[in-house]
Amino acid sequence: MSRAIKVEDQVYQELDLIKEKGETFSQVIERLLEARLKMFETLSMVEGVLRYQEWKQKKLLAAIREEQAVKSG
Repeated sequence: MSRAIKVEDQVYQELDLIKEKGETFSQVIERLLEARLKMFETLSMVEGVLRYQEWKQKKLLAAIREEQAVKSG
């Protein structure tokens, strides 16, 4: 089932510019949506890595402080 959607002229022109030969506008939009999903998945992974690194750094600093407290005290 297909549906008609209204897009501004500028949006149509931009979609037309990135449309590959033989590709429909529906396929262009689908490709863009897939790319958006992949981008969000990648950002989520990066966020997880950064949070892990932050946690690891805090744990290391706590261990260093504990070792310094033992040595000084």
